[in-house]
Amino acid sequence: MKKSRFIYSWLLFVCFLNVKYAEPAEAQVSAEDEFEDYLSSIEADFYNFEDSINRNFADYLEQAWQEFTVYEGTEPPVYAGGLFFTGTIETTLVHPRDSFFGSFLHFPYMVEEGLSLSGLSEKNIADGWRKLGTVDFTSFFRAYTGYSRQFSLNDWGNYQLLKYASMQLYPSFSPRERTLFLFYALSNAGYKAKIGRVEKDVLVLLLPFAEEVYKLPFIKAGEEKYYVMDISSKQLKKLYSIMADFPKAEKVLSLHISEALDFPENEIGRKFTGKYPFSLSLNRNLLDFYATFPLCDLSVYFRAEPSKTFTNSMDKIVKIHLKGKSRPEQIAWLLDLVQQVFIHKPDVEVHKTEVYYFPEETAFYPYADCEDLSVFLSWLICRYVTSEVLVLYYPTHVAIAVECFEGREVFKFRNKEYLICDPSYRGAVPGKIIPACASLKPVIVSYSKQKRVK
Repeated sequence: MKKSRFIYSWLLFVCFLNVKYAEPAEAQVSAEDEFEDYLSSIEADFYNFEDSINRNFADYLEQAWQEFTVYEGTEPPVYAGGLFFTGTIETTLVHPRDSFFGSFLHFPYMVEEGLSLSGLSEKNIADGWRKLGTVDFTSFFRAYTGYSRQFSLNDWGNYQLLKYASMQLYPSFSPRERTLFLFYALSNAGYKAKIGRVEKDVLVLLLPFAEEVYKLPFIKAGEEKYYVMDISSKQLKKLYSIMADFPKAEKVLSLHISEALDFPENEIGRKFTGKYPFSLSLNRNLLDFYATFPLCDLSVYFRAEPSKTFTNSMDKIVKIHLKGKSRPEQIAWLLDLVQQVFIHKPDVEVHKTEVYYFPEETAFYPYADCEDLSVFLSWLICRYVTSEVLVLYYPTHVAIAVECFEGREVFKFRNKEYLICDPSYRGAVPGKIIPACASLKPVIVSYSKQKRVK
């Protein structure tokens, strides 16, 4: 859509230049009339070009779909190292709302007959695409773009926004008709996507991701994985789909959160007691959003930008304690903070499966595993001390290392000295790792992080 708007805007600009320097004043009226006629003809040609892409793709959809093997979702690495808490704690978990994470949005009304599917044959799907192609989506995508910017959404947020729109615009329609709408909307928004038919009565959406995604079933289209959304992997062994993507769809959906998401405030607090008593403010709408995320590569969690509510709340807690301390002292204090305030417990005991948390989730839920605490500590150190943080991946454990110019336990990496910090090893000072990993060599990864605050 952006590329199309750019072409259209450029053509209008060229037309303006042609008219501006064309005729003297006595010919102005006729020139303006000619300009309006010319604009109309260009606009008609532009939409004819758009229509031709949709018509040609509909013809492609009408061809026989091919069979794809559905592979079981990849299991995530399981990290369970550290010293664990053995008791239990109760907390209120978040639940999705009917609103779009705290906002009731309004999209332009679309003609309902455009989504009527009498069956799921190739011809049925092609006819459905053709009907959608007759609807003017200009105002719809204008609203979609506005909401995306308003909430600073990442790609996953844009996908959730289109899902919300499909339910708001077509509440009486079946899941398969909403799936067709999502396929059409995502494709025209520039995202690569496919649809698949399972047996004779189920239509599924298939999406590729820029990052590794776990547990979701997928097909392989060439070298690229397309993940099956919103359906259990146990039900699938094969499906029928298309090989090519919509011609204008070039973006692969990314889960990375490079900018702080900006949902309406629905404040929920958590109080910590013990060595470091404090209260923390969190946004429940954001926690609801995180709950929709597919389990994915830990780089997404390490690189995520937390919300302003959370960072402002942490600033009030942390800055006063770091003032006047040297860098090693700041690192030691932050490490001890994470070790003392959070309760470490393996995911398999809490959730019966592996789960990764964003920093706000670690601050909300009662238990966290070693990778969650490492994500949290990494964010703290990057924000308040230094951006030079390494992630240490052991076979069953995750810790971090921080650039430090002092200390006895430093190790060198790329001509810089780093100090190991293990947030799940309660009581361990900087430089120490859990005994089970002391003799092991980790995989060392560096993720780009934001600059620290002053």
